[in-house]
Amino acid sequence: MTSNLMTPAPTAHPAGVPTGRSAASRLLPIAGGALIAGSLLYVAGLATSPPWDSPSDADYIASLARDEGQTTLSAVLLHYGNLLMGLAWLAAPALVRGRRGSTATIVGALMAALGHVTVAGFVLYDYWTAAIGRELPAGQAEDLFGVVQANPGVGAVGFVTLFGLLGPIVAIAALARAGVVSWGLLAPAVGCLVASAVLTFEPLTYAGFAVVGAVPLAVVGLRMVRRHRAEAALGA
Repeated sequence: MTSNLMTPAPTAHPAGVPTGRSAASRLLPIAGGALIAGSLLYVAGLATSPPWDSPSDADYIASLARDEGQTTLSAVLLHYGNLLMGLAWLAAPALVRGRRGSTATIVGALMAALGHVTVAGFVLYDYWTAAIGRELPAGQAEDLFGVVQANPGVGAVGFVTLFGLLGPIVAIAALARAGVVSWGLLAPAVGCLVASAVLTFEPLTYAGFAVVGAVPLAVVGLRMVRRHRAEAALGA
């Protein structure tokens, strides 16, 4: 009788309350892999980009029209690279425990996601640009390109693409503040952004910048994978 009274009765989980780890927790390593894979696809997309003779509209159109296969390959790589990175950044706030850095991580992740996904759609514009360069006389193609570029909607989309450059920096800084990654990761993230802003576009040079910029993304991606494994080991 005494032993029965001192033995605690098993606690039943309330009806409808799931036990164990959620299915959403499995997305963390997927997001980590996507962040790494997306950054590598982005590097490949830049490396295979058609070279420009100059930044002018005429030369830009001519460069895309020159080799349809190369333009298509580069656009596809850049499209899916940006798409994977954009979706993967949404999982970054899951790395933060506690309040320090949490809000900034969410803001940076949302900026990065919106910017990268916008670029993923915007890069498909290359198919149209290449087509008018092949099908129209050079002067007409340049005039039509200028008309489209002057559209306010195109300008707004171009502005949003900047979030894809600034969002990751905000997120990395916030993750560093939260103790998830090192502050040193800001150096390659900011360095490659500044270098690409001041130098004229060259495919291999910009691909090299992207390799440097991919370092902090790879670290964040690996943190996602390791966090999932650590929680799985603890049965969280």
